[in-house]
Amino acid sequence: MGTVFSTNSYLQYKNDFELVIRATKDLEHLLETQFGAPNGKTVGLHDKITHAEQTAGLSNDTVRKMRRLVTIRNRMVHEHGFNALPDRTQFAKSYDSVEQELKDVLKNRNGSSCVIC
Repeated sequence: MGTVFSTNSYLQYKNDFELVIRATKDLEHLLETQFGAPNGKTVGLHDKITHAEQTAGLSNDTVRKMRRLVTIRNRMVHEHGFNALPDRTQFAKSYDSVEQELKDVLKNRNGSSCVIC
């Protein structure tokens, strides 16, 4: 999963469910492997964001964007009538922005030794 993703690679998915699930899986993996967020079936993605926020000092803007992505994911998965992204390009760009912001935090914290940068 050390692949660098871009908005174009996420927009290749024609199905909104696949786009949302793949992006949030990558976010979850990033939070677990690079920010030490706990993993397991009882730890939700919002909890992982909280962990990264507290331990890495993420900006409020980055945290807000991550929570918005996860909320959309939760709605797609759990709400019967929510079956399409309101704006798929914006979702992909928002994920891309979050990913870059997290990589920047890692670069600043670790110098240039970031595994995913």
